[in-house]
Amino acid sequence: MPDQFGHIGQFPQILRMFGIERAVILRGAPASLDRSAFVWQSPDGSEVLTEYLIHGYFVGADIAAEQAGIDPDYPDLQTAINLVASVSDRDVVLVPVGADHWTPEPGMFDTATSRAAAAALRIEIASLSRFLSLAGRPEHTKTWTGELRAASTWVLLSNTVGTRTHQKRRRGRAEALIERYAEPLAALVPGSSWPKEDLDAAWQLMLLNAGHDCAYGASADSVAADIDARFDVAEATAHSIINAAMRLLATSSAESGVLRWNPSPFEREGVPGLGWSVQPASSLPAATPVDLEVRIDHLLLPDGTRIYVTDEDDEGDLFTFCPPEGGAPRLPLSIEVSDGGLVRLTFDGIVVDLRASRRPHDRFTRLSVRVDNSRENHRLRLWVGLPSSPDRVTALSPFEVVDRPLRGEGFEFEIGSSTWPARGAVLAAGTALLAEGVVEYEVDQDRLGVTLLRAVGMLAKPILATRPIWAGPSTPTPEGQCLGAYDIELAVLTEVSADQLVDEWERFALPLLDISTVGGGDATPSSLLRVEGAHLSAVRRIGEALEVRLWNASSEPCSATINDRAVEIRPAGIVTITLDD
Repeated sequence: MPDQFGHIGQFPQILRMFGIERAVILRGAPASLDRSAFVWQSPDGSEVLTEYLIHGYFVGADIAAEQAGIDPDYPDLQTAINLVASVSDRDVVLVPVGADHWTPEPGMFDTATSRAAAAALRIEIASLSRFLSLAGRPEHTKTWTGELRAASTWVLLSNTVGTRTHQKRRRGRAEALIERYAEPLAALVPGSSWPKEDLDAAWQLMLLNAGHDCAYGASADSVAADIDARFDVAEATAHSIINAAMRLLATSSAESGVLRWNPSPFEREGVPGLGWSVQPASSLPAATPVDLEVRIDHLLLPDGTRIYVTDEDDEGDLFTFCPPEGGAPRLPLSIEVSDGGLVRLTFDGIVVDLRASRRPHDRFTRLSVRVDNSRENHRLRLWVGLPSSPDRVTALSPFEVVDRPLRGEGFEFEIGSSTWPARGAVLAAGTALLAEGVVEYEVDQDRLGVTLLRAVGMLAKPILATRPIWAGPSTPTPEGQCLGAYDIELAVLTEVSADQLVDEWERFALPLLDISTVGGGDATPSSLLRVEGAHLSAVRRIGEALEVRLWNASSEPCSATINDRAVEIRPAGIVTITLDD
């Protein structure tokens, strides 16, 4: 997994769950990891011996070129070996010859073999797995615990998180549709058949969209179009499964009214966790508009929370944000309030419509944002004011609530990034922003911001002030300008702690499902699966068995229960439990 733009901290635990004991990476390692092998540890203590390609995954790609050994940009075989050996503590080294931007030289391996023989070098042309079988664990290795999000020897390209943000939201919604609605409903609703082929096909499409340049939006426009097409099919498949299961529940209900399904493991709005109830249509909670007070440079919620929207020019590319020399964020040219609580913020070439609302059971205020963008080369962000200026931030990441500094580690070819990814929620100084999917955030003194839209028209520019190194082909990407209208759902929550973040995100991003029922069946409202004491990741079927995946966000052990079965989960642990019906 060499080319991701940073690695989540739970990767070692996930790899070990699949029986994988070794990893190979390129990006994300901090400068303190200066050797080609280290022990990477998840917060739960799971470890994988990790090969760190300090000199790249293409250090040997040019060894057969005519210029090799003559032009410094084309290292010959001996030079490539010396480079990787300089950071290795083993007597066998890896000289990768792959590259993702050009094809191998014809006859490369024959040339390498003959040159190695002439230089009395012993080489073997083989696979990565062969190298890992030969290269044992060095006597002394450093250990790193947690995520890898530093730029020390390779550019991290953090601003890809803000590229094609609409696709990040689509991914978040599609993942939730499959793993928190379609799979649990198909697995738990009596009478449902497990749609294995349909779900496998949907996940295959999601995996095809998960390559790093696809998931981060740093690809040609034609690739982005293919990504949207796959999301279309995956979403349609999930909706079909969900609708079939909800109809079964509605048909089986003894009561008439509105049948409501709760995807969370805890009670919400009077509906049991992973269960259903029937409520009168007249009693369903409705959102109430929240008035926004207009100040000179911001909006004000009734609880005193400040909301800002800023825009700034961007001379960068799909990989990296780059402000022009002397550039600074702009405030709206005008702010207008219309009937019904709609606030319109107008910039040059950009219109932002914002509504605030609140529902009876919510602690947070929802922010519904529509951006109509006709401006190119800029970055638009929404900020909330904080009660103080924090020096740390908490963000959701897969199977983890992670604590971070404000700025990441940088080096000569990329400044340390002040923007980071959050998977649905970020918390600073007791104030949280909730979002759909992965979002790019930044803390600037007493403000917490997220990127609404980043408009750029080039895949990669040769050199930028913020990244004075080549990162990819200079392919025009007019669709990367994100012209047109985009709808964005956010929420702001004050006086919240890190241990509440996951549940509050579920209340925001995983709405209850409603369907009308005429009653007449024999089923009464109930929880179809009781889960307590841990966070839920998945409920699905493997053959005839029910599989439940839980995770512990705490640094302390936790005791969970699934129906009447007790489950002990280690600190930061992930467990998969199989139940026989």
